[in-house]
Amino acid sequence: MSRWIEGQGIAFYELAKAQNLEGIVAKRKDSRYYCDKRTKDWIKCKFLKDSDYVVCGYIPKENHMTSLVLGQYRGGQLVYKGHVTLGVVGEAFQKIRSIPNLQEPPMDVPEGNEHAIWVQPKLVCTVKYMMKTESGSLRQPVFKGLREDKLLKECEED
Repeated sequence: MSRWIEGQGIAFYELAKAQNLEGIVAKRKDSRYYCDKRTKDWIKCKFLKDSDYVVCGYIPKENHMTSLVLGQYRGGQLVYKGHVTLGVVGEAFQKIRSIPNLQEPPMDVPEGNEHAIWVQPKLVCTVKYMMKTESGSLRQPVFKGLREDKLLKECEED
């Protein structure tokens, strides 16, 4: 049996967030847990962080999916920050595709980017994620959209 907090869910959520945990689970008091089955009685409340990135390119994938290649500035130089695939659709992606292409990446990139289509770094996007791994990769990143109100140079490494 797990411990529970009754009647103070918001305070418990804030406490777990302050402890830098992944989140909490909210549940109906009289509900049962069913292994390998999702119900509306048990809900994950995750803490998502967000950061702004420079869109540096994209990689077409299977099943009409696309990953964006992300960068941020460190000491005035654009540096590779990974990919985001979830949420990369619609008008925002069409705008990214319309940017003039580059022959070479605008920064040093690791292996795994051989099929990237590089674009001129002109757009800023927001990405939400659970946390960063020890190597700096984003865990469970989700593209949330483009930002018209932020300059590229303001996307500095966090």
